[in-house]
Amino acid sequence: MHDVVVYASSLPRVADRTRKTEVLEAFAAGAQAQGARVLLQREPQIVTARLAVILGWVGTKIRGAHIQLRRDVIDHQRVSRNLIMPIDGSCFKFVDDHSQFLRYSLDGVFYNRDRYANVNSTAGKWNQIQQVLGLQLQPWRAQGDHVLVCLQRDGGWSMKGTDMTAWTVNTVRRLRELTSRPIVIRAHPKHRIDLSVLSDLTGVRQSLHGTDLTQDLAGAWAAVFYNSSASVAAVLAGVPVFATDDDCVARSMANPDLAQIENPCMPAREQWLYDLSAAHWTDAESRSGAIYRHFLNLI
Repeated sequence: MHDVVVYASSLPRVADRTRKTEVLEAFAAGAQAQGARVLLQREPQIVTARLAVILGWVGTKIRGAHIQLRRDVIDHQRVSRNLIMPIDGSCFKFVDDHSQFLRYSLDGVFYNRDRYANVNSTAGKWNQIQQVLGLQLQPWRAQGDHVLVCLQRDGGWSMKGTDMTAWTVNTVRRLRELTSRPIVIRAHPKHRIDLSVLSDLTGVRQSLHGTDLTQDLAGAWAAVFYNSSASVAAVLAGVPVFATDDDCVARSMANPDLAQIENPCMPAREQWLYDLSAAHWTDAESRSGAIYRHFLNLI
């Protein structure tokens, strides 16, 4: 049996396939450099291994042969009592346009339930990321104007079957009951929705198309999410966060109850940021075998 099978065949046929292939090839090379028996699987066939590596996860509405293969890989690994390692996008992608840093985990992609081998991390990874990406942790904001509601791609894995339009309508109507502040709705770049059903509410508008996340966060009193890595940008900007799903990556930094919208909590962020940063790795680290070595005692 192989130690590791890396499923290059689980990728979609899209424009950035080359970049995604590089990510998977780097991990395969790194694991092999650490002495693992590795198969880089380019065929849509399941192979038994202690660790199966895929890029991404599976949602409820997104279809395609590559999604079905991922689902089959996940099911096979679980039935055979072996492990799955998904590679997911950077939580710093609002400034990481070229995906220099990606997340690696075991068992699944939900930050608060799956294994990232990052508990009680030191500042080292955060220091690396902030230097490479030019990030800073801003003080919590004591003033602001609007409440920003950030939407997600409907049907993506992080929505866990929740209907994005229904969540948006319910969230905005609840906010309008609780605050008189302007409400700005930021649509997902790949999924815009019709919000005419909210036309009876005053002080509600959509963010201008093409406005980036940092612009929408500028001057915000608070930012509201379901389960989105965009919440990390808000925490770093010092904008109080509300997250309605337990698996949101910023849940431990967030207010779970919208009733706190006028009096949000602002917890200490440093250890959370160190741990989150430690879940992110570069291709060079992957190719060197550092990621495989980091997880080896869990495999």
